[in-house]
Amino acid sequence: MSDEHESYQEIAAHETLLVDQLKPGAEFTHGELPEEFLKETHIISLMADLAKKEGTEYVFGITAGAEWPMEGLFMKAGIKRVHVRHEQTATFAADAVGRMTRRTAVTIIGPSTGLCNATSGIAQSYAAQSPVLVIGGEHPAWSDSVQFAQGLVQAEKLFGGITKYTKRVTNPISLLFEFKRAYRAAMTPPMGPTSIAIPWDTSYEKCRLPLVYAYSLYGPGNFERTEQKMRYEAPQVVEEMVKWLLSAEKPGIIGGESVWYDDAQEELRELVALTGIPCHTRRLARGVISELDPLNCGGRGRGRFLRGCDRALILGLKVGYLEMHGYPPFWGPGTRYAQAQTCRENVDLFLGTDHELIGNIKALLRQMIECVKSMGLTKPPERWNEWRKYIADNKEFYRAKTIERTDAMRGRMPLHPDLVGRIIGETITEECQDEAISIIDGFTASSFYTDWNVCRTGARVLDAADTIGIGHGPGLALGAGMATNRSIPMVCVIGDGGLGAGGMDIETCARWDMPVVFIHQNNNTMVAGGWKLFWSKACSPTGNEMRDSWSTLPNIRYDRMMKEFGCHTEFVESDKEMKGALKRSLDFVRDKNKPAFIEVFVEGQSMNEIWATFLTNCCGFLEWEDIPEEGKNAIKTLGLCDPMYRSFAPTWPDEAFAIRKKR
Repeated sequence: MSDEHESYQEIAAHETLLVDQLKPGAEFTHGELPEEFLKETHIISLMADLAKKEGTEYVFGITAGAEWPMEGLFMKAGIKRVHVRHEQTATFAADAVGRMTRRTAVTIIGPSTGLCNATSGIAQSYAAQSPVLVIGGEHPAWSDSVQFAQGLVQAEKLFGGITKYTKRVTNPISLLFEFKRAYRAAMTPPMGPTSIAIPWDTSYEKCRLPLVYAYSLYGPGNFERTEQKMRYEAPQVVEEMVKWLLSAEKPGIIGGESVWYDDAQEELRELVALTGIPCHTRRLARGVISELDPLNCGGRGRGRFLRGCDRALILGLKVGYLEMHGYPPFWGPGTRYAQAQTCRENVDLFLGTDHELIGNIKALLRQMIECVKSMGLTKPPERWNEWRKYIADNKEFYRAKTIERTDAMRGRMPLHPDLVGRIIGETITEECQDEAISIIDGFTASSFYTDWNVCRTGARVLDAADTIGIGHGPGLALGAGMATNRSIPMVCVIGDGGLGAGGMDIETCARWDMPVVFIHQNNNTMVAGGWKLFWSKACSPTGNEMRDSWSTLPNIRYDRMMKEFGCHTEFVESDKEMKGALKRSLDFVRDKNKPAFIEVFVEGQSMNEIWATFLTNCCGFLEWEDIPEEGKNAIKTLGLCDPMYRSFAPTWPDEAFAIRKKR
């Protein structure tokens, strides 16, 4: 051992080897690293670099001390920050960007109440399966139990039920790893929001590290952009399903949001043209098969189509509340189904399903098309001609009925919201050839407008998804404008509730030059019809309708306020004024790339049957004698009581349920 040149082999021969220093990495020293790897850097600057590689061009949020390192360093890196008036608008806007671009959209939200305010948009993106990433700035982790300034709220606890996951990162060494993981998870089916929370002491006090430590869990080579994977199904599984569908007497296809998310519009059009199978498209897939195409059953005709099918393919549609979860009468009680979904979590378990395919919708459709061609089918089978004619005739029947009904509404004041919806839809067709994005933010407005707007391509309708919320309109307009580079005009139909909850961010849309026409259907109430018909007799503790009901102060001219924001404004009281006002507004937003705002007074008691039935069924906590006479008559003559509900007081008479039972 005295000879300093004694070889390693000689040492190993006569001594116990305690540490093997020849393993890869054991001989490595920091001194051998390039100088750039030893340079101290701010880890959040590297997060911004990663975001840019992922294609993030905008982040949405409201400034706050706990998120300044993220906000500032992202902006320093060249990522534009869209500063909104309320945190919910930030997450609503990210939801729109996620839906429109199919890529993870980012928000940076400050502490405490800011995190609470953001939850509306997060929940909506969760329902819409929209890829969103929320970076939450939090109070210092050391102060969890002592309620530091703007403390108390932890995103990991708050967002637990409305994100795919939320991770609190207190060690900056793992920040890049968790950030990239959140991007990837948001885009992995089922897509949806993810979040990382960064406490103040991590983002301010611990975030400067040598680059070698910053990359210790995550190498610089992994900054590459996340892409969707093409996942195929076993060929024999596809073949069995295709044979099953082609043997139907009355086949149907019902396409949903994943047709858009997986960029499968062309494939669905090809399959429908090849087979001639009638199709109904929903959510972001509305218009993938043009709603002018006779093979698209249309909005109001969908009930007869869905109940008429003997076999139907559910394609990329997460069946939820708005589809009655798969229950009749929305769905045919005897219909059998095949489901093609991006993941097993989206398979509806209520529908009678004979075949189940899991994979990327674009890939699955390509497999189906090739399978159909291999069977020798080159054009739609003639044996389905009568079924296709039934669909086309049914579509025209409902169109004629709604035109006849709304023709009778002309000249009445205030306007009926169904007539307003018709005029909006017709004007968009005339002025924009239907190439506009419709944003729906109002209970009454949505129920009447949604069947009038026509979609000729996908991602032209944005709404609250199954959250059925309010106040999302300005945020969705903001995000959709960013996602399309302001190239497509937008029309946002908004009610009193939506305007009250999110209206101040119309100013944000003005600052960011959004080409959107806001149409405020002002009916002086947050909930049309319900209070006067059902609650006004028993639920009037003050005797003042303005205080006891869901009303707002009557006939407020919100257009005057919006003029101060720089919007082009119009005020409409009659149907003769509506088309001209909308045409001028569309001209303005297309020419100036600035918002317009139309104030239109509409009738305040009008409800569609679904909404009226829902309100009636929710009034079962009242005794029958508590219901005003006008409400009793409406319930009995219109059949608004659903006997399936079990919450009605025993004093409700059989005659309240009679008409509904006959149906």
